[in-house]
Amino acid sequence: MDPAAAPAPSLPGADEALIPELSESGSARGPNGSAALTGNPCPTEGFGGVKPHVAEAGYHLMAVFGIPESDVGGVASRPGNPTSDHPRGLALDFMVDNSTGDALAAYAEENTEALGIKYILWEVSAHYDHVHISFTDGPGTGVTC
Repeated sequence: MDPAAAPAPSLPGADEALIPELSESGSARGPNGSAALTGNPCPTEGFGGVKPHVAEAGYHLMAVFGIPESDVGGVASRPGNPTSDHPRGLALDFMVDNSTGDALAAYAEENTEALGIKYILWEVSAHYDHVHISFTDGPGTGVTC
């Protein structure tokens, strides 16, 4: 099955206490309950040259989960995977531990519209050490950092 055609997977077992809630204003509280976001616009450049809306979503997720930029991959060649969104600047990989990965994937699934997410890969195939998020060609409804 083409992952682009698949809906975001259901993530049973994700600890709901660690999943921040995104408000209508596009801001959220971090997994520990403290304010993780400032409410300011997110940067639109980074991660090796991903599309601006992908960078915004990436910086939002980094802020919510306290993930350092060095643990996020963006544009990269995928010679063995001609359908990958990475070379087109429409995918991010978040290198995280299992509990953060569960919470991040669940949060992304719950906020696909705001973040402009096409699909999420976590704990499937070769995605056990990182959460892969592919994004739509256009921005979501918006988030802040």
